[in-house]
Amino acid sequence: MANQNANGCIADETAVFDPKPLAAVACDVVHPPIVASFNDRIRPLLDCIDKLRHLNIMQEGIQLPTIVVVGAQSSGKSSVLESLAGISLPRGQGICTRVPLVMRLQNDPNITAPNLQLEYNNKLLPVDEIGIADAIIHATDEIAGHGKGISNCPLTLVVKKKVSLI
Repeated sequence: MANQNANGCIADETAVFDPKPLAAVACDVVHPPIVASFNDRIRPLLDCIDKLRHLNIMQEGIQLPTIVVVGAQSSGKSSVLESLAGISLPRGQGICTRVPLVMRLQNDPNITAPNLQLEYNNKLLPVDEIGIADAIIHATDEIAGHGKGISNCPLTLVVKKKVSLI
């Protein structure tokens, strides 16, 4: 049966409810739906992709999903990466990111503090969250030279954190 509301619109009596929750609640902690969705659906897929990457499956010609952040200078690319990884990246005037930065985000349930490593020029450099910006600047200078030089040789940042699944 249709009814006319105060605005003159006709609506039937069937109510439609959004099945998505406003928040997920677990152990007296409220998580926004995007966090719950990430933990429940996306994180296991990322972990699986990372395991396949460690098996060097890409050398067999199999392409794995990748997120690429591209944009004009000072358009917020580093902010997107910072948001994804939960760490601070170098900021500055002019060209700041002069080499491709590959971030591998890994879940490690056995650690209590984030574990960060830079891989470049056949080097593996452990760094902490406080020193990551300076380490990236130093590695970039080593790869692309000082000043405004650029290079297509990538700098890989491995970020291992404990991600709690709901």
